[in-house]
Amino acid sequence: MLNLNQKELIIKLWGQGKKQQEIASLIGCSQPSVNLWINRHKTGLSLKSLPRSGRPTLLTKRNLAKLKNKITAEVRAANKNYCSLSTKQLSEIIRREIGKDYTMRHVERIMHKLDFSRITPRPQHIRNDPKKVEEFRQEFKKN
Repeated sequence: MLNLNQKELIIKLWGQGKKQQEIASLIGCSQPSVNLWINRHKTGLSLKSLPRSGRPTLLTKRNLAKLKNKITAEVRAANKNYCSLSTKQLSEIIRREIGKDYTMRHVERIMHKLDFSRITPRPQHIRNDPKKVEEFRQEFKKN
């Protein structure tokens, strides 16, 4: 999303006779975005972004910061050696703290927004028996 200064720069460069593709490469946005703001300027519309309609989210920046602190505290208390949390567990914490149910996919998006990485644990292979591995290592050292 472009800020107001970038939008004004688009109009200024367009007024100087630059092509839309040149403007897009200078600002670092797409050519359709440049076209949109030039057309809005031509029709006399404001360059400011208008408020969006729809239901406001319960996950404001303040709530997300609280949620992140709560999650890290709970995870560290539960797991001394490592920090891991399933999407289902995170969903429960969000339900307790915010009071709203989210789908698993939305919880994954929230995890991403909170800078948590999503790691899928690998199942241990049947042949990876720790005793047999140690025996193999001992045999291998002897030979």
